[in-house]
Amino acid sequence: MRFEFSLPRNTRQKALNMVINSNDRFHPQIKAKMTKRVRKFAYWHTMATKDKERAAFSPSNPCEVTVTVFSPTRSRLDPPNLYPTVKALIDGMTDAGIWTDDNHKVIKMMSFVYGGLSNEKGHYRLVFDIEEVKND
Repeated sequence: MRFEFSLPRNTRQKALNMVINSNDRFHPQIKAKMTKRVRKFAYWHTMATKDKERAAFSPSNPCEVTVTVFSPTRSRLDPPNLYPTVKALIDGMTDAGIWTDDNHKVIKMMSFVYGGLSNEKGHYRLVFDIEEVKND
């Protein structure tokens, strides 16, 4: 199962920004508003694109998630630094029913991969590849 999200990163107009980096030093209220906006976006995008017939991942049906990060620029990127953004997206996907919860019993492993350029000015593209795993 695959989900793709294209999110704007605007450092000048923070109200338009939907990418939160671990190194950002936003005021907690600004960060909370951004997180809420990303979570809602993920919910609506996931609801529109998910397979409605598929059962949600659960402790009895766990998964692994690979997050591929595509950058808008050629500058060096540390993909795990986008974890605050990924967490908000995962929470929105939880709200949309992709998995029953996002704990360690449902999502057994999460990895980050650099995917190259996004080819969309000012936007990061995050691709979530979700694979079912055998329960131990």
